[in-house]
Parts: sequence; C-alpha cells; structure tokens
Amino acid sequence: MSSTTAALDGVEAPGPPGLPRIGHLRAFLRDKLGFLSHCATTYGDVVRLEIGARTYLVSHPEDVKHILLSNCDNYAKTSRIAGRRARRFFGDGVVTAGGQAHLRQRRALQPVFHRAAIEPFAALMVQGAEAMLARWRDGIEIDLNAEILELTQRIMMRALLGSESERDVARFARAISQRRRYQEYLLGRIFPIPESVPTRLNRVYRHASREIDAIIDAAVRRRRRAAPGPGDMLSMLVHVRYDDGSRMSDRQIRDEARTLAIAGYETLAEALCWTWYALATSPVAEAKVAEEVSALAVERGPGVADLPRLAYCRMALAEGMRLYPPTWIFVRVARTGDVLPSGVRVPAGAKVYLCQWVIHRNPRYYPDPQRFDPERFSAVAMPSRPRFSYIPFGGGRRLCIGEEFAWLEGVLLLACVARRFRLALVPGQVIEPDPNVTLRPKRGIWMRLHAR
Repeated sequence: MSSTTAALDGVEAPGPPGLPRIGHLRAFLRDKLGFLSHCATTYGDVVRLEIGARTYLVSHPEDVKHILLSNCDNYAKTSRIAGRRARRFFGDGVVTAGGQAHLRQRRALQPVFHRAAIEPFAALMVQGAEAMLARWRDGIEIDLNAEILELTQRIMMRALLGSESERDVARFARAISQRRRYQEYLLGRIFPIPESVPTRLNRVYRHASREIDAIIDAAVRRRRRAAPGPGDMLSMLVHVRYDDGSRMSDRQIRDEARTLAIAGYETLAEALCWTWYALATSPVAEAKVAEEVSALAVERGPGVADLPRLAYCRMALAEGMRLYPPTWIFVRVARTGDVLPSGVRVPAGAKVYLCQWVIHRNPRYYPDPQRFDPERFSAVAMPSRPRFSYIPFGGGRRLCIGEEFAWLEGVLLLACVARRFRLALVPGQVIEPDPNVTLRPKRGIWMRLHAR
C-alpha cells in the first residue's frame, strides 16, 4: 500500500477549537508548555492543531518511534533548520544534511565521539569544575545558570581547540556567545529580520562569524601539517576520513566545529542547572547524591574510573532531563501522507510536534510525573517503559551524536560540585522555564552555597 493511499485510510486526530485564521497560534505563543500539556491531557496521544499550518502533537512512544526511526525518511526537518537561511547559518554539516548526505557525515563524525576518544577529556572537565569551585565560598549566593553556562562553555572550547592560545580561546568563546544569541533570534522569531538589514544584532553576528572562521581556519591549517594522533576535537575532525578515504574540506570542518561549539555546552549546562534545582527541592535525593560522592573517598575530583560508582548521580541527571528536557521539542514535516501506528493519518506537508516536555510527563509511564524521583532510572525500572517514552537526546538516525560526551561531563560535574557544596535555593524567587530554542530558566536560578 502506498503512503498516499494509506493516509486516506487513517482516522483524523481530535483537537481543540481554534480561532479564525490564526488557529491555535496565539494560545501556543502565550504559553507553549502549558498549552501543549493541556492538549495532550485533554485530547490524547495525537492532537490536531493549527499552528501556522496543520500540526500534530504526537506523544505515544510507538508513534514517536515511527517518526524518528521506522519511517524517518518521510519526516524532514523544517525550513527553520534545513532551509536556505538556516543553511547559511548552520552550513552543510550533520545538523542540516538529510538522507545519504546525513548518513555519510554522521559516520565520519562517529570516531570523534567514540567512548575511547572522549574519555581523555574527563580530566579537562574535572579541572574546569575545580577551578570554578575554587572561586566559590560558603554562604555566598550565585546565579547557577550563569556559572554553569560559563563552565561548560570553557570546557567545550578547550575540548575543541586544545592548546590554542588563551587569547584565541577567549576570542572564540566571546564570538560563539554572540553567535548563540543570534541563533536564538533566528530560530525563536516568527519573522526574523533579513541578514542584509544592518541592525546591531546582524552586525554583531557577522563580526562574530568572521572571528570564528578566522580562528578555526588558522587552527585547521596548523593541524593539517601535524601528524594524526590523539588530541582535541578539531584535530580529530581534520584527520577523520569518509568511507572512500577522502577527508573533510576546510569548509566542512568549519561548519561542524561551529555547531559543536554551541551545541556542546548549552544544553548540558541547562540540564545540570535544572537537575540541581530539582535536587534542591528534594532533600532525600540530594542526600543520596552527596552520600554516593562522599563514598568515593578521594582527595582529587572524580574521574572516568569512578563512573560505575556514580550510578545515582547519573540517575539524578536523567530524571532532571525528564522533568526539564533542555531540547524540549522536535519539529518535523511529513513529506508524504502517512498513517501512524496509532491509526491517525498525517497529511503531506503537515508539521509534527514531538514535545519532550509532554512525552516525559506522561503519567502512563511516569506515575506522579511532576515528582522528582531518580529511581525511575534504576536498572530495574527502566526496562518497564517503552524506549521512546524518554528522548532527551532524540532518537533514531538523528540521535544526538554527542550524547556520550554529555553523560560523561554531566555526571562528573554533578559529582564534583556535590563533593564540595550543597546548593540551596535562595528564597523568594520564581523559577520559570523559558521554552525558546532550548529550555532555560527565565530569570536564572539563584543558589546559596553551603560548604561540606
């Protein structure tokens, strides 16, 4: 049966009434998380919406698996990510590539993120954490989001650029931060102003892009002259080979390096901040993290050899990403009409929303879903749930290639901080998730430090 014919056989999904012409756009923009959660609770696993175009909010794990894995070729990234303007921003790397081009690029990048390749960065992660903790003092108050964002960015810059000068690393970090702000604008606005318009944001972005490219190009030239060997991520990008034996072009390396420089730190910083926020409101779980770390009984910070003994830290981070997934939504577009495993038809051209915020809070798989409970991710509990009921890193062919790097860094940083300090929420603040490109705390998260 063809996909077009199959689409005619499916049933239409239910959905809320919308306003003339604008459908559900106003309600969605007013409260994205609340609106989508209400729709899923009220109308079920697949909800028909009108958000700029016909849209389907899909949250059943089998339907999610179908979209991300079983029939993924039928569900393309939106023009926001893969369109002409997006390609000018992201380049032609693994983020925007599709089909065979995506598979080719992903295969080439896999050695960079192999466990044996990333484990040497553990020392860099712990060193960065210890430098941050050396500045912290008992009783002071900090904006945790700002502190951890700076830490994870610093680690990512050094992992990428290695022994480049401190001056160039600092220049690169500043330019990446400016590029990140532009990315938020580009992806977060309904109608972003064209790049050709000389706004201050566009001027800053263009200058930052020139800085980034100049630093990467110079570093690549030095690495092309050096012998292959273990080192920073940029060195690995220079020396990886495609299946036919060829290497990446300078432009391809530049595109991938720019993406890694942002994606490699922002989402992890938010995952850690939300996890510490949840731990600060769950004294029992926080005490278990502290007990696990103190049992290591090491004078130095934890390392790769300690990871098997940090199981509860990993469970806490996993539960933090369940409740507050940094990547809170994926959007796909149906190339042709399709019928989901649930029997709902999705017409050609329709958008599909896979909202982790909704999927991860389904009481069918997570009883009392608002409660922070790391035990949900114990070796006993996890097999009882469908694989695609938890997708903080996506799934299928486009599963985040840096997932193992994120787990390594996240668990080590969580343990480093728990070993030295207990974090307590400063009273009186309102903690509110801001679902932009990623899920960040709108006004930061202020914590009071208590030395252990």
